[in-house]
Amino acid sequence: MKKKKHRNSQKQPLNRNRRDRLFRLAFQNRKDLLELYNAVNKTSYHDPDQLEITTLADAVFLGIKNDLSFIIGASMNLYEHQSTRCGNMPLRGLIYFSTLYQNYVRQYGYNLYGSSTIQLPFPNYLIFYNGEASEPDESEILLSEAFQKPDRNVPPAVECRVKMLNINRGHNSELMKGCRRLWEYAEFIGHIQDGISNGLTVRDAVNEAMDTCQKLGIMSDLLGRCRTEVLNMLLAEYNEKETLEYLRREQRKLGREEGREEGREEGREEGKQLGKSALILELLEDIGRIPDSLRSHIQEEQDKKRLKEWCRLAAHARSVEEFQEKYQDI
Repeated sequence: MKKKKHRNSQKQPLNRNRRDRLFRLAFQNRKDLLELYNAVNKTSYHDPDQLEITTLADAVFLGIKNDLSFIIGASMNLYEHQSTRCGNMPLRGLIYFSTLYQNYVRQYGYNLYGSSTIQLPFPNYLIFYNGEASEPDESEILLSEAFQKPDRNVPPAVECRVKMLNINRGHNSELMKGCRRLWEYAEFIGHIQDGISNGLTVRDAVNEAMDTCQKLGIMSDLLGRCRTEVLNMLLAEYNEKETLEYLRREQRKLGREEGREEGREEGREEGKQLGKSALILELLEDIGRIPDSLRSHIQEEQDKKRLKEWCRLAAHARSVEEFQEKYQDI
């Protein structure tokens, strides 16, 4: 297998035009990511430069970029964070890995039509789960579970296995001991969940968790440097969760088979628009008071392209007044 080239930078700049995930930001440092890999696989790699980051820049689901993918040694790894169990993760993984392998073959100039077998890095797909549903420390989701039953008993031509690791408090203690950053991430999210359980709004729960964790030295480097970005990421992630729950409720309301598919499409579109409007308002609330007329205008807007552009404008605006001066020209 050919030797890989590595980027020198350990940290990548934040891009506020894209909805990032806190999980990826927490492990943007190669040293932390290598520690996580070692903890999961019980290996002892020491050089962070051995990691080759392969995260796809344009792989987006519900407007959110996928989390982390990288090659180390003979393995190709895809790591994702999820707060809800999703049976479609193996399908997403299959599509994602297909693109990664396509890039791999192209990058190293392998001949797909040659007689020699191309030696490929071994695929590993992990989901780090910290949702509210009760899940075991470790479970597996298979792509084949989604296949319709064939006419004859034959194995499927393709498979994708997803290992899901529960990182809520009290789960996978050995893994947490092996990776300080993962334990910090789980503790931080746990403090947010405590605040919400005690009746706080998501915004107040996140702010309180950030204050508490900084005092305790939990993710203090990241929270001190990127507090506003962390707040916006978490508000966006919780909003995504609400949108998905909304879609599920709408689908359950539909009784007839033909109405079910139509309802999915309508629900998706309405859910996406609700999500974009809420995200714009969350971004603006961080930089000032939103006039009622502006709030109503944003909530009533139906044009998807305009809402997307308003999201970008809100992410860059230094004040609500600056947003208000420019948004109607879009």
